[in-house]
Amino acid sequence: MKISWMDERLTAPQKRVILWSLGALLLGLIMNAYHYSLEGAKGLYLWNRTGLFRSLILMAFIPGSLALLSFPLEKLQKKSASKIMRGFSLASSVVVALLSVGILAFLILGPRSGSVEPPRLKLINPVQGIQPSSLAAGGILSNSAAPLTAQPAGPSAVPASLAPPLLRLSFSSDPHWGADTSNTQARSDILAHIAERKPDAFFMLGDTVETGSKALMWNFALADLEAIIPSVPLKVLLGNHDALFGGQYLYKKAFVQKDFKSDSGSPYYYSIDAGAAKIIVLDLPWGTEQFNARQKKWLTKTLAESNRTKPVIVLSHSFFYASGYDDPELDKPWYDHFQNIPAVTPLFEQYGVDLVISGHNHYQEYLEKNGVRYAVIGAMGGIPDPKPTYVSPASKWIAVNQHGWLDVDIYEGEMVLSFRDQNNAVLHQEQIRY
Repeated sequence: MKISWMDERLTAPQKRVILWSLGALLLGLIMNAYHYSLEGAKGLYLWNRTGLFRSLILMAFIPGSLALLSFPLEKLQKKSASKIMRGFSLASSVVVALLSVGILAFLILGPRSGSVEPPRLKLINPVQGIQPSSLAAGGILSNSAAPLTAQPAGPSAVPASLAPPLLRLSFSSDPHWGADTSNTQARSDILAHIAERKPDAFFMLGDTVETGSKALMWNFALADLEAIIPSVPLKVLLGNHDALFGGQYLYKKAFVQKDFKSDSGSPYYYSIDAGAAKIIVLDLPWGTEQFNARQKKWLTKTLAESNRTKPVIVLSHSFFYASGYDDPELDKPWYDHFQNIPAVTPLFEQYGVDLVISGHNHYQEYLEKNGVRYAVIGAMGGIPDPKPTYVSPASKWIAVNQHGWLDVDIYEGEMVLSFRDQNNAVLHQEQIRY
């Protein structure tokens, strides 16, 4: 009895076309499996050019489908139709195989072969925490920005006189180095003002570069950062643009030091002890595509074990509550995040998170929902998003078409949030009790 998986009744041309189609299928599946193992790739599929990435999956099945269609045609008296279909199958097998190998090589070799200069920056190592350094001898605050005294009276008004802060933090997001549409002057101004302020830490919340697989863009970013804020403790999150096409490897070369360690074991999500506050970084470049069971378990444990006498600040690239618009090109809603809100915000509310800061939308916005405060600060230089056509019910204040950043000063029992423009002018302030 013949034990070959191919029936001996198949002709040599039929066996050949099947083998070629199976080879193309295997290469196509390997390419797609590798692509979707990369940071942010699943989000890219769901949020951007879905049709294109769906085609890359389906193309692997084209040669086999054509081969199967050729079999019934063998029953015809004239065999030309069957031969033509087999020819199409073989040709498509070659095309799919070459395309799959080419894309796989691009994804593997492209970012890995990129040369990124070793950064000369004061990068924050999560396990070492953040040591406040802004208090001068005798308890006098050095280089402190005074609260806005002209703030109208009310529950969010900031007192004209406050004791020196326990911790001074700065945040911004979405500078998009390498994008022709980014505002290089605004970006440089923001960095210069933050360098002058000398916070205890500066967090960039992602989309540092326009295309993560291009080493030149990372080197542009490093050159500016090293020139303007080399001595400011810095932590940079991975954004969706940073992750494009294997960009995670260049991101790690640029901003994950060799001695990096985190409580999660991941370079993309971790917690940081900042003395007067607990800072928790999440891996949400597009939405919840990277928010697997492991990250959720770690987040739940970290929140449950946090010191309730200190404020808890959560950082992510993609937002939660936010105003925005329906993107006509991608046919996606860029506002109140339909993935992040149901998956993550219940944990914020359950464990009493004080403040959540994100980027992704190119606005400055302050929001409140169910006792949790949210700030969107994607205004570091990327092209401003259009005026919102949807205003989140949680929104309390928004600035459109304004580049800038957010300062957070932490005092005993309260935090003061100062939204600033690129010229260091205060646009809005909030006082948060904790």
